[in-house]
Amino acid sequence: MRTKILVLCLTVLIALCCNACGIYSFSGVNVDPSIRTISIQTFENSAGEGPSNLTQVVTNSFKNYYQRNTNLTVLQRDGDLQLEGQIVTFTLTPNAVQREGNVDQATLNRLTLGVQIRFTNTTNPEKDFDQQFTITEEFPPTVDITNIPPAAIDRMTERLVADVFNKTVADW
Repeated sequence: MRTKILVLCLTVLIALCCNACGIYSFSGVNVDPSIRTISIQTFENSAGEGPSNLTQVVTNSFKNYYQRNTNLTVLQRDGDLQLEGQIVTFTLTPNAVQREGNVDQATLNRLTLGVQIRFTNTTNPEKDFDQQFTITEEFPPTVDITNIPPAAIDRMTERLVADVFNKTVADW
């Protein structure tokens, strides 16, 4: 029993030392210590679809996620890291179609939410990218694009933000 406690204590101590030295982070964040800020621009909705607050939901999700998961200060512009983007896709399409008699009917609809991201790392331009990120979720055929539950959009946005976060500061 004593050996197990000693091993556990040593493991925790080593992990804490590595974390403090910048070697490892439990959140997977890998940010150069000289980087202190990130600017996140408002995400415009160029898709033209979705709820009227989609721009606000997406933009706030990005800002909140980076604030929760890094020590970076979020700025409106001119950060050490710069994140700009736009919502390029918000579509609901039939995903699973079933024929009943002479009529094809959707048994599932797929909502696709996509953003185009331009990321700039002012201290290391090799990490810059311009890439589209897309998330999908399935809905029953009774749900149309005008009544997608806000909680579902929040869930999708959170997954989308996590993908961008992993690409920008977690190096995944």
